[in-house]
Amino acid sequence: MIVLIYILLFIITITYEYKEDSKSVILKLYRDQILTSVDTSETMRHLQYNKIYINSKIGSNDKSIKLYLRFNEYITYITDNFYKKEDSNTYEFTRKKDGEKNIEYVPNEFHTDDLNSGYESKDVLKLDNNLLILKNFNFILVDKLNKEKEFYYPIIGLNLVKENNLRPILYKTNLLEQLKNNDIITNKLFSILYFKKDNNNNDIEKGEIIFGKLPHELDINAQYKNFIFNENNLNWINAEIEDYNLKWKIKFDNIKYSNEELSDLTTELIIEQNLFTAPWEFKDIIHEKFFGELITKKICKEEKFYNYRDKFNYFFYSCESSFKSELSKDKYKNDILQFNSNNLNNIFIFNLEELFIEKGNKLYFSIIFDEYKMFGWKLGNIFFEKYPLVFSLDNKAIGYYNQNVSNINNKSNSKLVLILIGLVLLLLLIIFIGIRKYNILKKLIPRKLMANELLDNYSYNSHDNNNINDGNKNENEITTEMIYKNKSNENQEMKLGI
Repeated sequence: MIVLIYILLFIITITYEYKEDSKSVILKLYRDQILTSVDTSETMRHLQYNKIYINSKIGSNDKSIKLYLRFNEYITYITDNFYKKEDSNTYEFTRKKDGEKNIEYVPNEFHTDDLNSGYESKDVLKLDNNLLILKNFNFILVDKLNKEKEFYYPIIGLNLVKENNLRPILYKTNLLEQLKNNDIITNKLFSILYFKKDNNNNDIEKGEIIFGKLPHELDINAQYKNFIFNENNLNWINAEIEDYNLKWKIKFDNIKYSNEELSDLTTELIIEQNLFTAPWEFKDIIHEKFFGELITKKICKEEKFYNYRDKFNYFFYSCESSFKSELSKDKYKNDILQFNSNNLNNIFIFNLEELFIEKGNKLYFSIIFDEYKMFGWKLGNIFFEKYPLVFSLDNKAIGYYNQNVSNINNKSNSKLVLILIGLVLLLLLIIFIGIRKYNILKKLIPRKLMANELLDNYSYNSHDNNNINDGNKNENEITTEMIYKNKSNENQEMKLGI
C-alpha cells in the first residue's frame, strides 16, 4: 500500500508540473511593401531593411501608429513626427512632480543605440484593432535620435538587457515587461511566426507574434508552412554574452559554404534587417567559387550601395533574371550555406536558389558585405521565414523546434497517459482502502443474521421440535397400545371363565 501511495504521489506531481497556467497574447504582424527601382543600388537600399510592425492606436484621439519590431533596442519609443502629445487628452509626462500643474516638458538624455534624448511618457495604447489595451502604457517620446530622424520609426524593442544596466525609466518601457506587470503574460518570451503565402503571393500580412507562451502550447500548426511545433523537439541555446550589452546572438559550432569551413562562427539575429550581412571571409570564398565566373560571363555584377542611415557602403551582387532557371540545376546542388548548432540539434541550410531575391528584371543576392569590414554575420528576416525561433528574455535563450526528427511521440500524449495512469492508480487505491476498512469494521461490529440465515435457523428449529414431538408421540402410542392389549386380554379371560 505504501508503494502504491508513493507511485500515486509521483504521478500527481508530474501531472501538476504539466499544468498550463501561463498566459499569452497573439498579435498580427504586417510588413511594408518593398519598393523597387530601375536603379539596382536603390532597390538594395530598400531590400536591406525588414519593416515589420504591429498596428496600434495611441492617445485619446486614437492616433494610428505602426510600431516596428527591433532587435537592437530594448525600449519602446515613438518619434514626434508620428505622435503629438498636445493632441491627446490622456497623455501624461511621467517625470512631473506630484501636484504640479504648470508642467515644464524637459527631455532627458538616455544615449541608447538609437535614442539620444526624449520625454518619459504615458498614454493609452490599443494594439491590433483593440485586441489588447494598455491604459498606462510607458514609452519615450523622442526628442533627438543619434542619426537622422527620417530614417527612424516608432519601435517596440525586443532585445535583451543586463540587469541594472538600464535606467528604470527605460526598463519599464519594454513591451514584454509591461505585459507581465499588467498580468497579461506570465513569462517574458516571444515567437515570430510567418504565415503561408497565399496564391496571390499577398505578403502584406506576414504572420503573428506570440507573447507569453511557446508555440506548442497553442493550436497553430496548420497555418505556418507545415512547420511542426513539437515539444519533444524543442531545443535551446544560450544567447552569446558581450562585455557591454546583450544581443540575440548564436555561436554556431561550424559554418560552411560548399564544404569550406569559415572561422567567424558568431551570428547576430536581427529581425529589422531583411538580408544577411556576412564577413569578408565569406565574400572571398563565394566570389572565387561562384560569382567570379558569372561576372566574367557578364551574367552577374558586383555593385555597391550607400546606406544613408548607417553611413556605410555595402557591396552586393546582382544577376540577370534569366539566370534563375540555372540555380536549380545539379551544377549548383552542392553550393549550400549551412549553420550547424549542436545545442539546437540542427543544421540550418540555405541553397543558392533560396539566397536570391527577384525584383523587377533582376536577381539580387541576399547577402551583403560592409565596405569597412566591421561586421560579422547578421542573420535577417530570410532566416526567420525559413526557421521560426523562440526567444526567452527570462532565460536569455533562443529555442528551435527540430523538424528532422520523429514528430510522432508528442509529449501531450505522454501527459494524457500519465494522467490516465494516475486516475487508474487512484481508483485502485480507493478500492483497496475501501476493502481494508470493510474488513476492519466487520470484525468490530457484532454480526447480524442475514434473512436466508434466519430462514435456515427457523427450519432447523422446527425440524428439531417436530422430532421431539414425534418422539413423545411414539412413547404415548406405545403405552396406550400396551394398556389396550392388557385390557383386551383381561376381557378374553373373563369370557373364558378363567
